Amino acid sequence: MIQPHTSGICKTTLAGALAAMLLFSTSAIAAGNQSDAFDANGDGQITFEEVMKKVEKSARKTFDAMDHNKDGVLSDKDFDDVRDGMQKLQDWLHDLLKPFIKDDESGPMAV
Repeated sequence: MIQPHTSGICKTTLAGALAAMLLFSTSAIAAGNQSDAFDANGDGQITFEEVMKKVEKSARKTFDAMDHNKDGVLSDKDFDDVRDGMQKLQDWLHDLLKPFIKDDESGPMAV
């Protein structure tokens, strides 16, 4: 259960971010032939059920990684931790690329 968030970011945005993380964390998508990775029965068609079987494992891993206190609930604190981590990653990337960015473009970098 996702706890309501009151610090300005709506649940729809957070749900979208979670969905994006699930998609990017699915190992099947990173595989060479993406459709074969999802087509469990090899009939050349990918059903919703086949996709869900692949995504379920990644969804559990993503959920568990976000649930820092392991209470089975994604709280505001859990989402804040994810946002903080994403900000640190963006700052690190900006610092890494800073020598290659013109001085007039040294403001916050969109990722």
